[in-house]
Amino acid sequence: MGGTRKKTRKESIVSGSSTARTSSVSHKVTRSTITAFHVLLRKKANITKKLQHATTDSERSLGQKELDVINNNISELGGLDAYQRASQLGQSKDRGGDSSRILVNWLLGMGMKKDRPLKMLEIGALRPDNYASERWLKNTPIDLHSQHPSILEQDFFLRPLPISEEESFDLISCSLVLNFVDDPARRGKMLQLIHKHLRPSSESLLFLVLPLPCVNNSRYLTLPVLVEIMEAIGFILVKERWKTGGKVGYWLWRWNNKRDSGKEGGLLQRKVLQRSGAKMNNFAIVLP
Repeated sequence: MGGTRKKTRKESIVSGSSTARTSSVSHKVTRSTITAFHVLLRKKANITKKLQHATTDSERSLGQKELDVINNNISELGGLDAYQRASQLGQSKDRGGDSSRILVNWLLGMGMKKDRPLKMLEIGALRPDNYASERWLKNTPIDLHSQHPSILEQDFFLRPLPISEEESFDLISCSLVLNFVDDPARRGKMLQLIHKHLRPSSESLLFLVLPLPCVNNSRYLTLPVLVEIMEAIGFILVKERWKTGGKVGYWLWRWNNKRDSGKEGGLLQRKVLQRSGAKMNNFAIVLP
């Protein structure tokens, strides 16, 4: 009597890649959603600016109709809640979007972990627990439209300025927030406000994260120009991390009391063409 062959279950050659393929698709959807929001918000900002300078009823009527279309398109995408959900997915650790780990590693490498907890403000926090494991960081997460009870709902532009060092912060994180501000002058204003919210000390730091194309593929902003703007406000670049062709750039800036008053005016107060190209964007930061 011949031996009975034990049947083995053949594993599908595609089953192992199913999760990866789903993750890839989800990533593309996430990225396209965020990009669509940014495009619509830029259009909204431009139309709003035109409306402010409209001189005739017909111009105002046409502008309002265009604005209504943009607002409807934003609503069809799911509104700001959908943008934040997409941003949360993009920030998840499995996508390498957890910028908090980069910041923590930098701080540890600089010997910033001390007996006294560092007071931190996290602008645009999508999750309340980004720094929960770091007990030496006393983090205050805020967001314009909070998605969690542990995140303070607050407009950073309206946050009261500190009247004492006790109300100031040792560290402020501004990760993928500045690019969401719809006007170059308001971006500059936000950076100025961040400087004012930091404790006046050379140990105070700003962690700035931007989509890399904002810096390396903009007609109006280059890394040298960004450094000039930051120095004019009162920041010194101490660390950076980005790579050619990458999606995101990370910069760590040290608070500096000495400002170059000459740089704070003139060319830095208006958009100046730095380079040109058909596929370049118009992202800019100017000082108000």
